[in-house]
Amino acid sequence: MSKFEVEINLPEQNTQSFETDDINQIQAKFYAINWRRIFMSPLNKTEISFAILNTETQQYLDIQLNTQSSQSEPVFQVESNIQVVTENKEFLGLLTRKKNYDLVYKNLNQAKVSEQLDLFLKENVEAMTEQYKQLLHKKKLQEQRLA
Repeated sequence: MSKFEVEINLPEQNTQSFETDDINQIQAKFYAINWRRIFMSPLNKTEISFAILNTETQQYLDIQLNTQSSQSEPVFQVESNIQVVTENKEFLGLLTRKKNYDLVYKNLNQAKVSEQLDLFLKENVEAMTEQYKQLLHKKKLQEQRLA
């Protein structure tokens, strides 16, 4: 079982850091935060984040609340150092080019963030990268339609 370092940065508290191998404890901390209240508060202009580092793999997941969003529900940005490698066919399909991406999401709702957190804690990086590849594929198709 992996050990995780967790750092929580909230406006009404100092930065809270702890180390644990208990996935349920990390999930409980995340779900205990009233993200909607923090999001709706007009005084919050500080960075609000929930970061997890897997000490064995050195992979991290950094969840940040976007306090500047005009949405009515909390919106998050998720950053990670997990590498996603995609292959793109170019020049009439004769050449294949590999491209590396870092896993980064913008404008995710709380349900999607919870899903990414659960996958990360269960060390299911393959599912995370597969979801990201699907997102990249959808974006590529949209760009082709617009062109």
